[in-house]
Amino acid sequence: MTELNAAQQAVADGLLSLRDAGPRVDNDTVEHIRRGFTERTQWAVDALDEAGQVLPVNKYIVRTVLNCETRWQFGGNFEWNVANAAGSVAHRAAELLLVGRLNATPLDATNAAIELMREENAGFAAFLEEGPPARAAALRADAITHVSSLVDGFPVLPKRLLPRTEQSFQATLGSRTIQLNARPDLALGRPAGPDARSLLIDLKTGTPHQSHADDLRFYALVFMLRWGAPPWRIASYYAPDGSWTAEDVDGDVLEAAARRTSDAILRMTEILCSQRPPALSPGPACTWCALAETCEGPASLAAENAN
Repeated sequence: MTELNAAQQAVADGLLSLRDAGPRVDNDTVEHIRRGFTERTQWAVDALDEAGQVLPVNKYIVRTVLNCETRWQFGGNFEWNVANAAGSVAHRAAELLLVGRLNATPLDATNAAIELMREENAGFAAFLEEGPPARAAALRADAITHVSSLVDGFPVLPKRLLPRTEQSFQATLGSRTIQLNARPDLALGRPAGPDARSLLIDLKTGTPHQSHADDLRFYALVFMLRWGAPPWRIASYYAPDGSWTAEDVDGDVLEAAARRTSDAILRMTEILCSQRPPALSPGPACTWCALAETCEGPASLAAENAN
C-alpha cells in the first residue's frame, strides 16, 4: 500500500475517520421529519397532480429558486465554460485515481476523463470541438492543476469504505409527482441499517461558500428519505488548500434541510400552478446570471449599492 503524505494522512485521520461514526438520529426522529416534510408539501403534490405536472428538484434548483425566483423560471439552461468544464473534468479524473485506482499521472487521468466525458455528454463534446484550440488547452491545463491538488491532498480510498463516485439517488413525493434528486461526488459506507456509517463528500476546486453547506444538507435529506437513515457526516473538501468543512448529521440538520426544501417546492408550485409572478431578488448572482442583459435586477442592485 502506498504511504500517505502528511496532507493525505490528515484527511484519513480526520475527515474519513470512522472512530465516532454511526447514526445520530433515531427512527422516531426520522419519521417525525419525514411526516412533517410530507405534510408541508402535500398542497404542492395535489396542485401539480391537478395540473398534470412533474416537478424535478435538485440542489441547484433549490438554491436558485430561494435566491431569485425570476432566475429560476427564466434563467435558461446550463452552459459550459472553461471554469465549469475544467472543474467537471478534474472531478472525473480524481474519481478515476482515488476510487477507480487508475495507475496514471494527473495528466493522463485528465486526458482519460476528457475522452470519457466526450463520449457521455454531447454538450461537452461540442464545447470542446466547436471552440478555438486555445480554449481546449486552457481547460486541460486548469483541470490538470485541480487534479494534482486533489490527488496530492486526498488519499486513495480503501475498499472497506465502500466508495462510490457520483452515486445518484432519488426520493419522491406523491406518485412520483415531486422528484428529489441528489448526486454527491463521493459516498462512503453503508446507506442504511443499524450499523450505517455513510459519509457524503463533495470535492471542491474553489473556496468555501455557504451554499456548499446547504447543498450537503439537501443530500442528507434526500438520503434519509431514500434509505430510511441519514448519513452520519456530510463534508466539502477544498483542493486548493487541503481543508475541509464537515457537519455531523443530527435531527436539527435534517429539519433545517426539510424546511428549506419544502419552502422551495411551495414557491415553485405557486408559480407553476397558481400563476403567481416570480419574485425578483437582486444580489451578487446578478453579475453572472443569464438574464443580466434584459433583467432589471442588475440596475436595481447597482442603484442600491450606490446609495
